[in-house]
Amino acid sequence: MDASKQVASEKPAVPALDVLIIDDEELFTKACTQTLEGGGYRTAVARNGSQGLQMAGSTHPSVILLDLKVPGVAGLEALGQLSKIEPSAVPIVVTGNATVDSAVESMKLGAFDFLSKPCAPEKLLETVRRGLGLSILRREAKASKGAVEQQPQPSSKYDLLLQGLDVLGEAYSMGLEKRQLLDELTYLENEAKYHAESLGQIKKKERAILDIRDELREADAIMRKYDFQKNALIQILLDVQEKFRWLPRHILNWIAGRLNIPVKEIYIVANFYEAFSLEPRGRHIVQVCTGTACHVRGASEMLTRVSAALGVQPGQTDSRQAFTLETVHCLGCCALAPVVQIDTQYFHDPSRSKLEKVIKSLEKEEAQACLA
Repeated sequence: MDASKQVASEKPAVPALDVLIIDDEELFTKACTQTLEGGGYRTAVARNGSQGLQMAGSTHPSVILLDLKVPGVAGLEALGQLSKIEPSAVPIVVTGNATVDSAVESMKLGAFDFLSKPCAPEKLLETVRRGLGLSILRREAKASKGAVEQQPQPSSKYDLLLQGLDVLGEAYSMGLEKRQLLDELTYLENEAKYHAESLGQIKKKERAILDIRDELREADAIMRKYDFQKNALIQILLDVQEKFRWLPRHILNWIAGRLNIPVKEIYIVANFYEAFSLEPRGRHIVQVCTGTACHVRGASEMLTRVSAALGVQPGQTDSRQAFTLETVHCLGCCALAPVVQIDTQYFHDPSRSKLEKVIKSLEKEEAQACLA
């Protein structure tokens, strides 16, 4: 059989369904169905996870809208099974109980997007449109793979080129030219290098790029909680600060693009509120009081001991982002002068050995938490 006949014989049939909605909320599914069918899409509804998985296998939908609180098979469990049941389908999570953790976990399990209820009709239609485009690319890639399955396996470079063509095709479908795409990728690559250097870390290029990719996905998950609304900027920045302990430059630029806000305005907000930090901060904050009472009782000598124990100078964060050393004018504990505060604990003129013991104790707690 020649290649053209083989491609024709293995070309996937037109999906029986455009969009499968797996949700038990009648009002939402009704509104969703009306919006999608008004946009020309064929839809069907499953009221629980088990039914949804069965319908996904029998109707071969292009896009699947999934509520994480759906009864039967839990939403995240169903999401994990969908890629096996219908690999070409593009799952989109739609939920009224969005959290950062659920958004991140959904993306890890293959969710294409994460929408909050209630969802604006135009937002829903645009997301489904992009999902359908990706599903078409997946089906075409699967057909092409079947057409050449008897041929020798390509090298990894050629696999990567095929993936690049998929991405380029999706970029064109969004009206993004190749040069624009390459410029944006080059910018992000440079940001990855800058970010690693700002943390005092030396990373291989691929590790730095993957790290910044993961952080941008985290930022997306935070913005998605607020439906990418401009008026939620301060809350978004607070959540980013809580997640990363500071506001990295690449994330602020990403937020500016996502929310269509001039990056200058975001920096004005970030510089105005003391709650925000534009410098890396550690998981533990060490503050040495340099007020009058502490100064006359040896704060300078104590600061030298603390700095030596941590291996950083005042205003710096160690390369592991474990500890940040700061000086403050007053901690309100003049009777204990000289005093240092580590997180929520106060210490009166601690010795070098005492400081090292506290530091090791905190490091041990972190290690145990990672194993738990």
